[in-house]
Amino acid sequence: MEEVSNRIQVCDHEQFLDKILPVDGGAVDKIYRLLLEDKTYDDGHWCGFPQHGAGFKEDDLYEPFVSVANKIAAAARHDGEDEGQVRDASWVDYHHMSPRYLNAEGAKVRPDCLLALGALAKVVGNGSALAEDKKEELFWLQAIAAVEAKREIRVKDEELILQLLCYLRMILVEQKDRRFALGLALSRTQISVWLQDRSGVLGMNKAIDIHTEPKKFIQVIAAFSLLPAHRLGFDPTMRLAREPSAPIHPYRLCSTGPDQFDVELYKRNNYSTQWVIETKNGVYVTLKALSLLRTDVVHGSGSIVWAVFLYDERHMDPGQRQIFVLKQAWRLEGMANEGELYRSLWTAQEASASEDVQYLGELVHDEDVTIDGAVDNTHNLIHRGLEPIPPTFEDSDHLARLKRRRSFDPEFELVHIDIVTDKIHRIHAGRSTSTPENRTRTRIVLKTFGCSVKFFANRAELVRILLHGVRAHRFAYQHGVLHRDISTGNVLIALKRGAKGLGAKLWGVHLCVCGPDQVRSVFTSLTRSPENGHTNLDLSSITDSVIEHALHAVAEGSQAQRVKPGITLTTSGAKYIIAAHKYAEKFSEFAGDACDLATFGWNGKILGEYFLDGTTPEQAARAPRSGTPPYASVMLLNAIDVIVNVHKSGLNRRSVIHDAVHDMESFFWVLLYLCLTRSGPGGSRREELKVDIEEMSDSDERTRIVQLCRIVFSFFDGDIATLAWNKRQLLEQWTAFESEILVHVHEYFAPLKPVLLQWWHLLLLAYEFHGYEYHNIHDHVIALLEKALDDLGNQVPMEPSERTAEAEAEAEALKKREDFVHRVVYAGLDPPGVGGSDVQRPATPPRSPDDFKSSTVLDVSPESQRQPLRSQLPDNAPSSPTPARPASKKTKLERKT
Repeated sequence: MEEVSNRIQVCDHEQFLDKILPVDGGAVDKIYRLLLEDKTYDDGHWCGFPQHGAGFKEDDLYEPFVSVANKIAAAARHDGEDEGQVRDASWVDYHHMSPRYLNAEGAKVRPDCLLALGALAKVVGNGSALAEDKKEELFWLQAIAAVEAKREIRVKDEELILQLLCYLRMILVEQKDRRFALGLALSRTQISVWLQDRSGVLGMNKAIDIHTEPKKFIQVIAAFSLLPAHRLGFDPTMRLAREPSAPIHPYRLCSTGPDQFDVELYKRNNYSTQWVIETKNGVYVTLKALSLLRTDVVHGSGSIVWAVFLYDERHMDPGQRQIFVLKQAWRLEGMANEGELYRSLWTAQEASASEDVQYLGELVHDEDVTIDGAVDNTHNLIHRGLEPIPPTFEDSDHLARLKRRRSFDPEFELVHIDIVTDKIHRIHAGRSTSTPENRTRTRIVLKTFGCSVKFFANRAELVRILLHGVRAHRFAYQHGVLHRDISTGNVLIALKRGAKGLGAKLWGVHLCVCGPDQVRSVFTSLTRSPENGHTNLDLSSITDSVIEHALHAVAEGSQAQRVKPGITLTTSGAKYIIAAHKYAEKFSEFAGDACDLATFGWNGKILGEYFLDGTTPEQAARAPRSGTPPYASVMLLNAIDVIVNVHKSGLNRRSVIHDAVHDMESFFWVLLYLCLTRSGPGGSRREELKVDIEEMSDSDERTRIVQLCRIVFSFFDGDIATLAWNKRQLLEQWTAFESEILVHVHEYFAPLKPVLLQWWHLLLLAYEFHGYEYHNIHDHVIALLEKALDDLGNQVPMEPSERTAEAEAEAEALKKREDFVHRVVYAGLDPPGVGGSDVQRPATPPRSPDDFKSSTVLDVSPESQRQPLRSQLPDNAPSSPTPARPASKKTKLERKT
């Protein structure tokens, strides 16, 4: 997870103030006169701040800053406020009155000064009776803006700014109704303002001297009191649900009266907090967040997915409400519009005879969010059209000084500051900053929500869900939509409303298109021209006997190339036929008899690569790659080429462009993950992955579990570098899959080992030759999954005790996923009947074995850390996988010596 975005840009400081923090000049003059009268500003100096030239400590900055800022705010609010403004806020000095519940380490990751919502500052303060752990959970919810001051003269201003940006990141992560966050960097007499949103960071190219430029300082502070809340980063379309009272914006809460903060509004955590969200086709109430993980990465889509119902249905029995999924994300400029892709697929369905469309999710509504009639995007609305200043490095002495510091690498500098004089600090973007990008906030509403595929009820259902997902993926791909983010979190068993509410549903599968940063429009497979001369072999014109003779000739070592007038069989072509022949012999009913195109599944065509008009294949290959790392294709995870040479073809593959085959590999990793980390249906993690290795006395069992944990860590729970390295090693040492990975599949999934092994060899064949398996990968995967279903249905009957155990496990799995759905459906708002209305909530939500209909919905999974394969692991390798959790909050930057 990124702590600080590498997209840091600066713009002209005058324009920044006028557009980001605009305040009427007359209002500034009025405040200035008031502060002159009461001596807050006197003789060119703000009261309480260290005198020019005097030494200072951090303690000398926060107290006078808070005092002066609150006086400016009070003067700005002299004429009252309106409904669109923050209602009750003040600047708080947490440096001198740090909350008792923050230990030494906790204090390092909290700003020492905040512009805080009064309602929450009161709740998290030392005088509150709220439990200490709850105060810590709520700390970041009070922040409107953060302030970071220099701790001592020797601290670099660059470090000061980067520390501030860590705080802004936390505000965006913790406050789900924030579009961006603002912060102030205070370096003695110099103050600069910084804005962080989902596209990166924008700051001022010159700091303000608060003493010599008092009106500019007043403008900065007064803006936080005078501007509408949405100009400070809040979302006016989101309010806290608080039945039976009307919903309220968090920034309209106050410290006293009927609108004071109620800790129950935030429930147990951010997943449970309920929001009322206004869209252009209706108002929805969130029941529970189904996914928040991508919001932890500040730069990016910030996707968040809720289960919701219509606000007008809030008084209905929860079991009778229509449940939807509402997804919000920041779409990168130039990326496909998710709603348009849904509509295009459903339009294609009307002209298609394919049954696969039944597995696609249904779109209810999509929109680009607007605020005050303007589309909410980062460049035009948030940045107000400000153009960043390209990085410049006028002060060569500055760079020379930095180069003398051993730890400094100018190529990785994010921001640097030229100190021209004590009163002039010029700020530049660093050399490693990236080009700014524009993002637009979007929302879609779907008729589907559910739980992860991890809650499958039995092996056959697991295979069937994957099969349906692949079919849906094929339909979308054939009609110009590539998913690009298959994961366990994106394959969901999901609820569909029936005619009689929650009690009349069946299980099925639907595939929903992924988020705006992942899904991509491609040319349909019908319009992608066949690639000519791939193997120099015109297979359609070769008879069975010719193929047999060619195979025989190659097998005997003959160098014969010409197999028929006009047809040349190259060495690589011959090896391709041999490889396909071996695959057919190993995994199909073919047993060496005469073979034709259908035997090998070569009935399709070799497609040319796709890339957008005006780009080259090389440019297309350099496009950003996406996916959930534990399930992403090895080809996409690795920046260097991954060579597959199982059959000694010696073929050098071209650069990778994300295609269907890579998503089919992701389905493979999803199945393998479940078979390695689960002991059966129901979603619970395998017990061996939870045990304390140190307490095990059986050395053989301990060794087995250590190996299992290492495998899971190396391929799923590690960071991206770990996953990329290990997956690449596995392809290069491909026999290790069967000998070192497959042996750790839990015995419950033993019937699926042949599926995994065949899928693995299919991928090897596809990646080595880029032939029909590569370009028609859907048909091959569907065939192997259908065969797996048949094999599961033809298994040898189990013993009565085994049948009983499996039946009990299946019943428990069904109960778990029904409990999940009911926890969501009956979450949060109590209907008025609970408090005495005529609508009564059932004492126990009704359940039925066929309560639900399943669906494949897209979400995100925990991202992943680097470790070699088991056979090459060091002795001190982790004995258990690292649990998925947000990265620890960044500590204050220490001064480099």
